[in-house]
Amino acid sequence: MKKNLYSTLKQLTCLISLILVTVSCIDRLDFWQETQEGQLIIYGLFTDSEDKHLVNISTTAPLSFRPKGISNAAVYLLTDGEEKIAYLNKGNGVYELQGIHAAEGKSYAIEVILNGTTYRSSFQELPSAVGKDDLSYEVAYEPFKSSEDEYVFKVFTKSELPETKDQLFIRWVVEEAHYWQLLWIPPATPPPPPCFIFDVMDPSRVNLFDGTVTSNRQTESLLATRKIDNAFLFPYFVTVKQLSIKREAFQYWEKINIVINNQGSLFDIPPAPVVGNIVNTENPNELILGFFEVAKSSISRFYVTSEISPIYLQPICNFIPGKPTNQYPSECLSCEARAGGREWTSITPDWWVYD
Repeated sequence: MKKNLYSTLKQLTCLISLILVTVSCIDRLDFWQETQEGQLIIYGLFTDSEDKHLVNISTTAPLSFRPKGISNAAVYLLTDGEEKIAYLNKGNGVYELQGIHAAEGKSYAIEVILNGTTYRSSFQELPSAVGKDDLSYEVAYEPFKSSEDEYVFKVFTKSELPETKDQLFIRWVVEEAHYWQLLWIPPATPPPPPCFIFDVMDPSRVNLFDGTVTSNRQTESLLATRKIDNAFLFPYFVTVKQLSIKREAFQYWEKINIVINNQGSLFDIPPAPVVGNIVNTENPNELILGFFEVAKSSISRFYVTSEISPIYLQPICNFIPGKPTNQYPSECLSCEARAGGREWTSITPDWWVYD
């Protein structure tokens, strides 16, 4: 039981990383079978923002490993007007769509063709309203991922949610981005390109708000916590995406949250894969993990510097005369090594602006 629970939690944490609570009535969890290696995961998010929109396709991997990206699929956005728009294959299981965004009153789905098999999601309509976040942070000394106290960085929001005649369901996703400076040996070589590393902050936390159980349109929440480490050596950006979603998507994330927080008691709901809204069109009994959601979005962002850290952050990539290059950590020599499987780029993001 414990082994199965741990395996399920690892897979769900990886699923949430690919993409980021109140109690309400939800549907029964679908217990088809235990999560096994090689099961297909399809997750996509399409919003009304001008940002890029991604679909991630992968298969579940052995315990403690990230899902394996699938890069031989064809992915299409479907509209309720029967328009079909192809996603661009970016490699490693990531498919990207730019130059288009969700429009009010429209519904969307995705279609994935993989090895001759077609997978399709249900249609999701873009919600009509979303709120705004007023973000803040706190540095605390408390237990985190262990029984020992350590310094952590915590992100909070005070949210103003809209008055709307439609049912309101909100999910928050917190993303982090940090700059990393590679080893530079002056004057023999030019400065290396910068590294911008992106990740989901506190991926096992699911932040939800159910507007059908309260009339309150103001809420305060802890959104994410992470350990203070050398990611804070340079400017560190936090991006919070408030996503207004439909009930079906909200219930999916509630189920994910239940499984993540399940402690494995004999009286608890047993661990199991969470069935989303994507099916094999020819074999509906195939278990497909993941979900395609359409959301109205509101994006808030702030940054901090190393000045917030109560501990000394040791630079590890500063050039030391006479020290051989191979004696520096690998993360000092390449952005890919520093990223460790996370998304990264050497191109400065448009929003990377600080005083």
